[in-house]
Amino acid sequence: MKKITILFALLSVLVLNSNAQKISVGGFLGYSSPQGEAFTYDEGSGGKGGFGYTFDIMYHLGQFDNKLAVGLIYNGAILVGGGAANDSYSLDMYGLGLRGVKGYYRFFNSGVSPYAAISTGLSRLEVPEVTVNGDVVAEGGSTNSFGLAPELGVEFGGFTISAMYLLPMKYETWGGEKETAGSLQISVGWRVGFDL
Repeated sequence: MKKITILFALLSVLVLNSNAQKISVGGFLGYSSPQGEAFTYDEGSGGKGGFGYTFDIMYHLGQFDNKLAVGLIYNGAILVGGGAANDSYSLDMYGLGLRGVKGYYRFFNSGVSPYAAISTGLSRLEVPEVTVNGDVVAEGGSTNSFGLAPELGVEFGGFTISAMYLLPMKYETWGGEKETAGSLQISVGWRVGFDL
């Protein structure tokens, strides 16, 4: 509770010391490619892919001509992968996401501008139950880890094209085993700004 109070006080000071106050909201959808040990299948057989989505709300700092912003992010992906094993084929669905804070820098104040961002916070991996011939071999479940995701993109007015890489971190997967999991998400989206 003390950390939340300190964070709220810091954000309040930033808001009160700004001349021009601006908030923006962004929403993004795209392709997400699974990365890491948790998504490898028997000798590279099969395939993998997924669908990613991101929502953020950013407070732009007037002291930096509204190019620098800080805020909150919610990122998630539904990942699917499958491979052959012992004359059978398995298809699994995973959930991977990041909830946390985001720092964002837009290089120009023109209509078209590249930007860079970095997000960090709590990352969560959900793994499926593994069955062989109808018998449960490993229970599914979810586990948390530290998450870090650099991002590069280009804004065309409000329209955005971006690439975000959720770095593979260690998660507990099946039977207490620790494996890395991450994703590369290529997205299109829209950002809308509001003056306060």
